Amino acid sequence: MTDIEHIYISAVRYALGRTTYIVEDTVDFMMNQELSEECRFIMIRDIERQQKGFGLGHKCDEANWIQLLNYLKNYDPTKKQLL
Repeated sequence: MTDIEHIYISAVRYALGRTTYIVEDTVDFMMNQELSEECRFIMIRDIERQQKGFGLGHKCDEANWIQLLNYLKNYDPTKKQLL
């Protein structure tokens, strides 16, 4: 995993559970990055833990996180995924 991916994970962890514009900005940004399998695994795990624990925020925030979760789970590195 690269140094920048560690920063990406930190950004996702910071935004999880927040109910501000940062959720949508973070999700949009992450969906435009090439992420390693390890990085995607960690993000999926963190989002699912938050979902089961304290929740993903307001309905609009939850929708953003579910969108990212689906993107990460269905990511195909052999196809150009950048949005």
